[in-house]
Amino acid sequence: MDAERTIVPLEKKRVALTTFHNHTGQYLDLGRRSPVTITKHGRPDITFAEAAYFERIERIAAGQILSVLDLEVVKTSEMPEEHAVLFKASRPTQQEVEADRWNDDPAT
Repeated sequence: MDAERTIVPLEKKRVALTTFHNHTGQYLDLGRRSPVTITKHGRPDITFAEAAYFERIERIAAGQILSVLDLEVVKTSEMPEEHAVLFKASRPTQQEVEADRWNDDPAT
């Protein structure tokens, strides 16, 4: 499966170490679809996931989020006017930046 086609799961499956040990194949198959966290004494111990999912996480952590999300950077001068207007309207004011709180959705 391609890294670009991997769907980010909403929640991880949690399984006790003993249960994982007794049903390893089942949980390894599940780990190909979404991350699985093995717990020890009720606390998370180790999480495993499909390699493509992990590689995407590594690229995000390395600051390569644009390649993971398949986005491209566009200068405002190269945007269609309607997009440039929306982009400029969504920029926070200096006061919002200083307060570290702003609403970047001009529709609300």
